[in-house]
Amino acid sequence: MSAGCDVIMWRRPAMAVLVLACGTLIYYHCAVRNRNIVALISDVLFVISWSLALLGLIFRFLNLTILPVDPSGWQVSVESANYVAAMLANTLGATEGVLRIAAVGSDFKLFLKVVLALYLLSAIGRSASGATVVYAALWFIFIVPFSVKMIAPKIKTPAFLVNVAKSRGTEAVGLEFS
Repeated sequence: MSAGCDVIMWRRPAMAVLVLACGTLIYYHCAVRNRNIVALISDVLFVISWSLALLGLIFRFLNLTILPVDPSGWQVSVESANYVAAMLANTLGATEGVLRIAAVGSDFKLFLKVVLALYLLSAIGRSASGATVVYAALWFIFIVPFSVKMIAPKIKTPAFLVNVAKSRGTEAVGLEFS
């Protein structure tokens, strides 16, 4: 999980650029060329198989050997698998709970929030293709943390926030006492 956060927060810029480049290629293939995801997967497998075949021929021609890789380094630990399963179960359970409460109508504010969110999502779905929405979300996920990281050091903390935090005897995250 932390590796993904490192990429999104631009702590690993080379990987972040690679993810954005792959997202751009997927968007180009699906939205601009009007192909579906099955065609994308088949094209990727086609390119990988030909690349491996050519590399094999080149290595055989140059008498190069490839050292075997230890498969235990590629295995997912039990803790990671349990974490992912628990995260999915919690997310689905929370979603089910919110939709159940909204459907019953016991919480009118929650009902309005759910209805407005679903209406907004349907409006976005009617105005843009799914690939365009996913591509815009990908860029949004990567650009917002990068922008905050670049802009945040230049923003001064308002004096009233510093005074409130000092009066409570707590230090808020990101507040500089000077």
